[in-house]
Amino acid sequence: MSTANPASASPAPSRTMLINAAKWLVAVVILVVLYQMCAKDLVKLSERTILWHMFLAALGIRFVSLLATFTRWRLLVRGIGLPLSFRETFRLGMLGEACNLMGPGAVGGDLVKAALLGKDHLNRIPSVLATVFLDRVLGMWALFVLGAVASLIPSSTKPGPELQWAVWALWGGSLAGLVGLGLMFIPAFTHSRLMHWLTTWKFVGRIIKELMDSVQLYQDRPSVVLSAAGLGILGHFGFLSAFYFCALSIHSGQSIPGFIDHVAGLPLPEVFSAAIPTPGGIGVLEGAVAWFYKQFQLSAVPGSTDEQLAAAFSNGLLTALGYRLTSLAWGAVGVVYYLGSRGEIRQAVREVEPGTMEQAA
Repeated sequence: MSTANPASASPAPSRTMLINAAKWLVAVVILVVLYQMCAKDLVKLSERTILWHMFLAALGIRFVSLLATFTRWRLLVRGIGLPLSFRETFRLGMLGEACNLMGPGAVGGDLVKAALLGKDHLNRIPSVLATVFLDRVLGMWALFVLGAVASLIPSSTKPGPELQWAVWALWGGSLAGLVGLGLMFIPAFTHSRLMHWLTTWKFVGRIIKELMDSVQLYQDRPSVVLSAAGLGILGHFGFLSAFYFCALSIHSGQSIPGFIDHVAGLPLPEVFSAAIPTPGGIGVLEGAVAWFYKQFQLSAVPGSTDEQLAAAFSNGLLTALGYRLTSLAWGAVGVVYYLGSRGEIRQAVREVEPGTMEQAA
């Protein structure tokens, strides 16, 4: 544990607070703009019949999907020889949900999980962080795979020119990830001069190095990575299904994308919300889903009027807000865990933080 000079350490919290404030400002601005674009349609929401049993189904599906996600990380942790019970996995996972929900002043959910697990294994901190990083990568790849496979399933709507590029992006990401998974099990490749050179690149070099450090831990355990990838696909299939049930709960009698259309069309909005660093993807996810609904309307009815396109955009925003409620509901459960663990979290972050956690962030 280090003893840092308080005077020298003070700028870091101030900078963190400014960054968090800026992220929330961007999120709020996006939401305000979206509301102004859809205000005319949003005021009509009171005229709709809300199917609450569909929303409860979405809540249940999201919970099962969270369990799959928590289990994926547990599998990766146990794959490098660290003990982690399912009960503790659930606690750490819910703490992560709470931290992602609270935003300003809270450490990122993944880093909280890493810190709490790492405090009992201080000599294995890099390995713990590697499990978190690989967990993120596998989860992102699972989204691409789901969207790509769903695009092959016959559905009521064939992607028009507005969405065709998205299909190619999904297939490109899926195939790139598949090749990467294959190469990661070849030590000669991960230790090659090429990979060492790539780690020196500006911006992407650090990411490549972290990924290589992660995969080298599993080169003699391919079944662990493949199982975790399978859980990633299962978990995200559930999240996308929850999106659809939220849509059914709000848009009774409305023309909306079908189930397969949601599974094929929503992975990219999910990726955008993860890539653009607003707290929990707030604003970004809502805008991206609204855009997808609008593009779907153009694909389904090429001659759509401006009024139809505006209605589709508003329906997409409402679907995303409904899904956000499911996230808030389970995040609120995580807050209960967080309130009982604040002291433990602060201590764990202090013990693990010197250099290591900050670099991971």
